[in-house]
Amino acid sequence: MKKTFCITLALLFTLALSACDKTPDVSGTPIVSVSDLENHKEQNHSSFTFDTTLFSGKLQSCAYAGNGGLLVLADRLYLYDTAAASVLAVTEAPPMYDFEVQPTNDGYILTGLGDDGAMAYIYDSSLSLKREIAVNELLREDFVASETGGVAATTDGKKLAIAAMGGLYLYDLESENLTTLLDVSQNAETDGIGVSMLNGAAFAGDNNHILFYGRGESIPATNGEDSFCIYGSINMDGGNLKLTKLSDYDIEEMQSSADRLFFPQVFTQNNGKLLWLNRATGITDTLSFSDGDEGRDGVYSSAQGNYVATAVLNNNLTVRIYDVASGELLATEVIENADPTYFYRIPRIYLLDETRTAVVVLGGSISEIDTLVSTLSF
Repeated sequence: MKKTFCITLALLFTLALSACDKTPDVSGTPIVSVSDLENHKEQNHSSFTFDTTLFSGKLQSCAYAGNGGLLVLADRLYLYDTAAASVLAVTEAPPMYDFEVQPTNDGYILTGLGDDGAMAYIYDSSLSLKREIAVNELLREDFVASETGGVAATTDGKKLAIAAMGGLYLYDLESENLTTLLDVSQNAETDGIGVSMLNGAAFAGDNNHILFYGRGESIPATNGEDSFCIYGSINMDGGNLKLTKLSDYDIEEMQSSADRLFFPQVFTQNNGKLLWLNRATGITDTLSFSDGDEGRDGVYSSAQGNYVATAVLNNNLTVRIYDVASGELLATEVIENADPTYFYRIPRIYLLDETRTAVVVLGGSISEIDTLVSTLSF
């Protein structure tokens, strides 16, 4: 059953956070007790409610926060429990266009791009901001260009992997030590493939090595050959580099889930297929969509990696949801609205594995219209 909500426009926020690696004077505001926060971590989330009236201002985006929770970005940043239908904590919104969340043992690490480039914000479980890191200032002579996937965190929240234009880096948050694992200028290569650029990174399931994607070239160079898409892995000490060439598949981005990494294609070369990689084994597979053009208007993976949604935009939005393991089409939903502005940009779709529920956000990045939120079960 689809439920549709409209959310009123809010004033733009202009929060400026403190400089790199300084403890900010901004704290979260839990609006439930500490015991409720602990219960949220332990309970079995078998139900789902998304009550948008609990968020003030224009809802812009969400991210899965573990244990049936969502981090919701509106006028502020909210930690929302989808089972209890309650806001657990709220804090000032980080100045980022979009963000990814890595739930850790002690809280959350938010990463993404803002006005100052790639950023990482470290929160405890009640959304008290403990630290912010301007990633590009760490690199000095390199920078992160990817909107998503450029910065990843380990599940214990102690290390960051950084995929930048010129290399791959490991940053220890405790020692504040930055290690270069791959340096493009130093001919990072193996098995006849050289790395020419890095676009995204993620830690493998055991946190013992890093998975990444980018572009590469043949070593030695082949006359007339353009660079090609690659993915690979490397140990935390910089050893055991492995690279795989993709000659007929061009990766647009890397989406991280608990069990899988997904590599949606560049929309101009989309052929209705989605490459994914098992984070534990490193084995790749392909999911085929119902239509050869499907995936051009957005591909969205679930928090655990069991499901994938696609968006097809015309005068409306068609959402299709697939089971990754079997390839089965589980649900198709058409969302319509009299205002065509909602379908000018691709939506944001968030899939929760436990409740098999999708949250579809339209207009979150368009200031002229209210945000339209739909939920559907599959």
